[in-house]
Amino acid sequence: MSNVEKVWVRVCNLDDIPAGKTINVFVNGQRFALMRCDDLAFITQGYCTHMLFPLKDAKIENCVMTCSLHGSQFNVSDGSIKHWPMQANDDILKRKALQTFPTRVENGAVFVQWSGSDASKVRIKF
Repeated sequence: MSNVEKVWVRVCNLDDIPAGKTINVFVNGQRFALMRCDDLAFITQGYCTHMLFPLKDAKIENCVMTCSLHGSQFNVSDGSIKHWPMQANDDILKRKALQTFPTRVENGAVFVQWSGSDASKVRIKF
């Protein structure tokens, strides 16, 4: 197993994230979904694993994200599936979980842990 260096990168203020829905955040040009649940923030891959629909504006309720295309639901903290729009076995549900990224909130600012050695080289865009 390789040791990949990681840094904490400031994303935005927690208050910049609207309650109840996701927003896009682009990290080095790649789309991710950014959301809040109470006083925590979460970042997941930017597309639903069901039909690769963008997760921008997905509803957030009780720390569960609902994709607006077919209603797939995911736990925002670990990406696990809470509801899938079709019948699927446990193996498929595990493989279709959303990729999540470590986040933390400090003094009202949201940070994501990212691969690299220099946080100033990570580009964040909304």
